[in-house]
Amino acid sequence: MHQGHNIPWNILSTNFKFVKEDRRFTPPLTGVVSKRDPAAPGQIKHFVHKSIHAIQTFSETERAKYPPQFTSLTSGPLFRDDLLDKYPEYLNRRNQRIEHWIARAATTGNGHFHTSHGDLADVVKVLLYENQMETLLMLAQHPSIPLGDLHNLSWGHHFGFSRVGESAARAYLFFNCAEAVGILESGEYALTRDYYFLLQEIGASMDYPAQQIPHVNFLRECGILSEGDSRCYGPKEDANKSFVHTDYRRLQEYLKELFALMYRYDMLVRECGLDANWEGELSNREPIRQHAKLDYVNGEYKVVYE
Repeated sequence: MHQGHNIPWNILSTNFKFVKEDRRFTPPLTGVVSKRDPAAPGQIKHFVHKSIHAIQTFSETERAKYPPQFTSLTSGPLFRDDLLDKYPEYLNRRNQRIEHWIARAATTGNGHFHTSHGDLADVVKVLLYENQMETLLMLAQHPSIPLGDLHNLSWGHHFGFSRVGESAARAYLFFNCAEAVGILESGEYALTRDYYFLLQEIGASMDYPAQQIPHVNFLRECGILSEGDSRCYGPKEDANKSFVHTDYRRLQEYLKELFALMYRYDMLVRECGLDANWEGELSNREPIRQHAKLDYVNGEYKVVYE
């Protein structure tokens, strides 16, 4: 498992198991379920907190590589020309210029970004993937560019740059969990409903989908998506035939990319003065959510482990 020296994946193998056609559920469930050990809630809480600590430690280490303050540019390009050729769907000559960002915020009347600025959120996603952190940190500090507004954007579905952390965490947890409970090498993970839902999220067509870049690249290399194809998965059988574990080396590279995306995302969110809410994100994913819920405690919402 990736980051096995920092993240206690053994807690998942201790507390969860793979079941096939479990008829206690309607319809019968094939997936990873809790063993319902009385000690599980405390152990799962420990797992979540250790995972968060690993992400935040890397985030802080990475942030220390850059100066604490950046000069706020008022003109000039934000990224290299070669990225324009690499990502023509998301990057163009207009959004390459910082003047464009300043003007877009100014024309809203209140100095904020809104759902009509989803194209700028996609630029942020691309720059996160390309590790253009110096540019992103400068934008986060810029007095005329409310970068944090692009974090959560939604209309029917959400498409802010929060999707970078969300999709990376979901895929990262799924494949490491599959290995922890012994269903990665056998390919049995592909029988689960959660794998089907994961493929829908990371390979489907949607508005402002730049967060899918690393996932779609990986799925294409595995032969699950063809070049230029982005699809919603229909019949569950489609997912059952879609294996990613056969090239274990490439899978490990993918997991490394996902972890890097998570700590870069954390770094940027903090720079914007926001909270990445890793506990809420991780505890809402299978199989963790079987032992966690969001509850209203003492006037605020908290994750409760049970």
